[in-house]
Amino acid sequence: MTMSVGERLPSLLITVVSAVLGLAALFGPQVLAMLSPQALAPDRMAWSLCDTRGCRPVDVSNLRLDAPTTTLRAAYRADGASSVTPLAVHVVATASADVFWNGAPIGANGRVGADRAHEVPGSFSAVIPVPQGHVRPGLNLVEVRLSAHHLWAPVVRPIHRLSVEPYADPLRRTLSHYLPILALSGLLAFAFIAAAGLWIVRQRPQAAILAFMSGAVLAQAAVEASKLALTYAYPWQLARLMAIAGLTALAAFLLGRLAIGRLSRRSSRIWLTVGLALALVVALATPPWWDAKALWCFRAGLTTVWLAAALGTRSDARHLYGVQVGCILWLALSWLPGFLDHLYYAFYLLLFCGLGLRAVRQPASQTAEAPRLQQKVISVPNGTSRHLIAADDILSARAADDYSLVTLTDGRELLATINLSSLIDLAPTCLQRIHRSHAVNPARVTAVHRSDRTMEMQGGGRIPVGRTYWTKFSSI
Repeated sequence: MTMSVGERLPSLLITVVSAVLGLAALFGPQVLAMLSPQALAPDRMAWSLCDTRGCRPVDVSNLRLDAPTTTLRAAYRADGASSVTPLAVHVVATASADVFWNGAPIGANGRVGADRAHEVPGSFSAVIPVPQGHVRPGLNLVEVRLSAHHLWAPVVRPIHRLSVEPYADPLRRTLSHYLPILALSGLLAFAFIAAAGLWIVRQRPQAAILAFMSGAVLAQAAVEASKLALTYAYPWQLARLMAIAGLTALAAFLLGRLAIGRLSRRSSRIWLTVGLALALVVALATPPWWDAKALWCFRAGLTTVWLAAALGTRSDARHLYGVQVGCILWLALSWLPGFLDHLYYAFYLLLFCGLGLRAVRQPASQTAEAPRLQQKVISVPNGTSRHLIAADDILSARAADDYSLVTLTDGRELLATINLSSLIDLAPTCLQRIHRSHAVNPARVTAVHRSDRTMEMQGGGRIPVGRTYWTKFSSI
């Protein structure tokens, strides 16, 4: 059946609107931030970089720790409440730090040194309490000395946070931040075990991708939450960030491949796979910050799912419009602060639940409704036309590059312009894969020959059974 221009117009319009919304969700927040950069918060401390040439204002978020020792100074104005409420200097950086308050040392994170031999690496995150007797009303001079000789790779943003705030228990803050990840990790572990079991039982490529993807996300959650159990020096923070970005890229690639595998055209699968791989390389190489690298890897995988769904809609699979809407929604949510810490894992958990339930429930429904489905009429695409075939009339199918040759019980052969996997999905109870290039209707098998590992079909023809599929049929 050929679609008229009037029938194609709504589909094309929906695709265009979806593309505009997708681009807005993918790049809109970044473009707006570039056009209207945010002003500095009024209560943010103004730091100065001090050396032999004097002190000059500096933005610590863009400061490289290239010197043997970096000295930063800032003025903190204490009010009457500061004498009652304990204060602390918060240092979050890939560096060791010595902290001084009004010229007196109040604490250290590791030991600052002029070279690698004299420096003792400190933790990535440190809270240095300020003794109440050191705080005086009015201006107080805060000085932080930093050194970062143990970094084994360049870091664009070594200082993440440098501030004076009311003292808070660092363990409580860490627990409140990572407690949701711990809760999600338990559910992700269950999802991984279920996906691995499904792969072992079904032996399908989609089940394998789902198992590896859930394993990658679970490993990422474990690395993310490792700060709760491990106190490590700042050089390991860089390894932790690299591991998180790498696992995000792996999960994104598998997510994209899961969607790409549903496409019928081999050329589309190849181009989308190559595009996804290149996008992930750019995402890992271009952004200066590791969180941004991980976020853009996630967005690359989600955009690939959107593109696969858009190509699917051009093949009249209109249920994929919902997939496009979901991709646009999650692309927009990825710009929320702290997305990687919580919503990222919630996305994959929802995905695993949906795919897992679909995979588990599908065979049961097929078994219960087998007699009715055997009489089902399926629509097999052939270019701009479609073959309407009674599923029970299918004898076997053979892969022919991007297409499939369907053999009917009356001897006719029909060309289907979809690959063998997609054809099997159209009639899962009437077509069962027995070889990389062959699928048969189990109801039309008359004999299984162990001597040459073939199946004899109704009419006398024999079809080879692949080595990996033989164990399933050897007991017949």
